[in-house]
Amino acid sequence: MSNAESPQKTAPPGKLAQAMAAAKTWARTEGRWWAISIAAHIVMIAPWAVLAMPIPQAEGQAPLFEAKMDTALPEPNLTRFEVGETMIEPTVLNTETLRMTEAPAIEQAEEMNENPNAPFEHAGGGMANAKVPSLGGLGGFDIKAIGTGPAVRGPGGIGTGSGAGGGPGSGGHGSGFGGRGAGVRKAMVGGFGGTKQTERAVAAGLSWLARHQNPDGSWSLDHFDRNCKDGHCTGLGNLNSNAAATAMALLPFLASGQTHTSKGPYQKTIAGGIDWFVKNQKPSGDLSAGGGQIMYTHGIAAIVMCECYGLTKDPVVGKSAQAAIRFIEAAQNAEGGWRYSPTSKDSDTSVFGWQLMAIKSAQMAGLDVKPKTFDGARNWLKLASKGEKNGLFSYEAKGGPSPTMTAVGLLCNQYLGANRSDQSMIEGMKYLMANLPNQAGRNCYYWYYATQVLHNLTGPEWDTWNRQMRRIFIETQDKESCQTGSWDPMKPTKDAWADSGGRIMTTSIAVLTLEVYYRYLPLYQLDSASEMAAN
Repeated sequence: MSNAESPQKTAPPGKLAQAMAAAKTWARTEGRWWAISIAAHIVMIAPWAVLAMPIPQAEGQAPLFEAKMDTALPEPNLTRFEVGETMIEPTVLNTETLRMTEAPAIEQAEEMNENPNAPFEHAGGGMANAKVPSLGGLGGFDIKAIGTGPAVRGPGGIGTGSGAGGGPGSGGHGSGFGGRGAGVRKAMVGGFGGTKQTERAVAAGLSWLARHQNPDGSWSLDHFDRNCKDGHCTGLGNLNSNAAATAMALLPFLASGQTHTSKGPYQKTIAGGIDWFVKNQKPSGDLSAGGGQIMYTHGIAAIVMCECYGLTKDPVVGKSAQAAIRFIEAAQNAEGGWRYSPTSKDSDTSVFGWQLMAIKSAQMAGLDVKPKTFDGARNWLKLASKGEKNGLFSYEAKGGPSPTMTAVGLLCNQYLGANRSDQSMIEGMKYLMANLPNQAGRNCYYWYYATQVLHNLTGPEWDTWNRQMRRIFIETQDKESCQTGSWDPMKPTKDAWADSGGRIMTTSIAVLTLEVYYRYLPLYQLDSASEMAAN
């Protein structure tokens, strides 16, 4: 018998039809709910599965974030730009008067500083849906109110102490990192003292940093000139710490709202740096990558990882950030402070400031921070406080006050819940105002901390400080050759940190200072609105 004539075994027509009909009915009535349930469980389980994975340490491993990157936008290649004459007027800087401040356009630079995700949708640029403490105890606010008018209270109100205000803010962006999305940032620049020129300077600074990244994703304080295109980028630092340089370089990108998960020209740049930290982090959580001054370097790097997690909610970054915070907590000594080594029994205010910034960034991002860490921090600030009202601060407990350490101490006290009307805050503010930015005593590190303190306080003192600060930075930024967008640590006068941090640190600190208008909201903005309403 041929194959064509072979009998075939088939199901009886009636039973086959019944089975097919039953399957269709099940798919129509029950199938989609099973599919939704399975998908939901996958979504819930996946992040925990990733968090359970060890932090990768292997050398030569492919970038962790390569699959997430969008390279549609070209990387910047600025070689020269003009910012025009530095404007001082108008007195009131808001979205209306900002239009009066014109300067020759650098469209390319401005576009490079834009994050197309405006404002953030993922993670809300802060903690829109997370009931976690916010920066300095500031509760929720409506981000839509930022612009020409003051911010208004959100459901969270104003917290006290180490960040008790946990409301998410009715605008849906939280008070953590919500000002960094492009749409919100543009409104906040004019409202809090920035100008078109400061944004151009920031854009050019980011361009320079991106162009001097090492092939492995890191940056170098002492060898960044290897990435210079024409040999003009002088000003090497003498510290051999790629971890410190990488942390310094990444912070300005995150401050502008750009991340390894957001579409933009620096997505690959940021991904390379974050990936480098994840690969080089020790099992203890230490992010210093074997460099010197462990706690200095680790503190700055921990801020990077906490901010990155707060902006993206990437679970791999979150695991790294939480481990970094545990390392800081374990290194806190009996005085409540930190110094260069994680085993140091004494403290200094400079190292202390970076650690407190890290744990506050962690708190903002929704990571776990032990309350006793804040209790210890308050103890060190008491030991280091000086002056009639304890509003001045010293480097070591037995030393005398200095402008730089006073700026660090005041900012830390603000984060720990000090009121703007405290006599110590007023004493410290007057001390800073007696030491305004000037080229004769160039100290970008001091200006960075003091700018944040006065930005939080707002008022006429902030206006005076801000005009002086931004004018110096805009006028001294390099605008020729490969140096374009950076700041020379030796010219026009030598910076206090020129020898150690060099051009990388000077440029990073300068850009961060000019991003103060939207990096964080002024801590006392809601207090000001309340006081005005009461009067």
